[in-house]
Amino acid sequence: MTLLSRGADYAIRAMLDVACQPEGERTVTERIAERQEIPAAFLSKVVAQLTQAGLMRTHRGAAGGVLLGKPAEQINLRQIVEAVQGPIIVNLCTGPYDGCQRAVSCPASSVLMAAQRGLEEKLERAILAELSSEAARLAEAREGR
Repeated sequence: MTLLSRGADYAIRAMLDVACQPEGERTVTERIAERQEIPAAFLSKVVAQLTQAGLMRTHRGAAGGVLLGKPAEQINLRQIVEAVQGPIIVNLCTGPYDGCQRAVSCPASSVLMAAQRGLEEKLERAILAELSSEAARLAEAREGR
């Protein structure tokens, strides 16, 4: 089992795609689906979840499309992932619930909690603006510019 769902993967790819567009320029989901190789029906669901979370904005009509819901500098991977799959939980004992009754006597508890915190912190530090800059750099390198 993977920690990140297929929807979370698609959400990251879609958000990066939108972030790589010129600022203020809308793009249609059909083009995102093509560029990112995401099934269009699945992408529609992901976009709806990202929109509900305020990470993306949608506009209907001839001049419609999608935009980031807020500046890329204010969006991190944790927000994107949790918008489509909910909290990322390493193990039930590390989740946002009442905690584990065995935590006091479990030697693995501190290790699992550290892994949970580490994952959350790493995803929070992964800022969409920085990732989109890196994506542009990688695209230029692939194209030999």
